[in-house]
Amino acid sequence: MNLDISLGDMSAIERGLREAPEYSQKVLEATMHQATLLVQREWQENMPRVSGLTARSITSDVASTPAGVLGIVGSSQPSALFIELGTGPHMPPIAAMEPWVKAVLGIREPKEVKRVAFLVARKIAREGTEPQRPMERAALSTRSQVIAMFEEAAGQILQFITGGKA
Repeated sequence: MNLDISLGDMSAIERGLREAPEYSQKVLEATMHQATLLVQREWQENMPRVSGLTARSITSDVASTPAGVLGIVGSSQPSALFIELGTGPHMPPIAAMEPWVKAVLGIREPKEVKRVAFLVARKIAREGTEPQRPMERAALSTRSQVIAMFEEAAGQILQFITGGKA
């Protein structure tokens, strides 16, 4: 999922990048770092948990490119994509379902865990899984905060280039 945010009047940032590029770049990188951490935290909180491995795999990074400052929030776990978008029908490995059966259904007896894991896997083989959209919800719920962060950054840049007379 891509989150594109339009800030409207970008003239302060554009002017800052022309007149004080190092300062403006520093402010934009710091703001992007703050914004990506906010989205990362929200996504981690929205992520359903069994072991917590998928939630812990969510990270953020900021990079400066010739085109601007880029913020990335992502996961190294394929399961994050499956949770976000759901899956088509497929037969998952039964062993992979066992931790879920224990954690979510509270079943502890080993034979019963295997039996229920097989039944859950068969249901997924017939129906797939529904999308849960934790990243989409994180992006949407933090959108206004991210916009406010960049509007504040634009004001900070304008104040710097006008010598506090903005």
